[in-house]
Amino acid sequence: MAKKKRTFEESIQRLEEIVERLETEEVSLDEAVAFYKEGMVLSAFCKEKLTSAEGEILLLRKEAGLWQEEPFQTKEQEL
Repeated sequence: MAKKKRTFEESIQRLEEIVERLETEEVSLDEAVAFYKEGMVLSAFCKEKLTSAEGEILLLRKEAGLWQEEPFQTKEQEL
């Protein structure tokens, strides 16, 4: 049986669970390495989904005539 693909939200939730377990429980080295591997896969998946969503939004804005690509600035950069 094929594995069900996780959504972005499910992946973020699983990452949070992994971090919580690593921070609050004593896990063996093997478990920690397994969590790390799983976390890296989930992190890469989430990054890919965010990049894809950003591209879609930019395309939609361009098609709607709202094209003004501006670099994202944090509050610290604005000061």
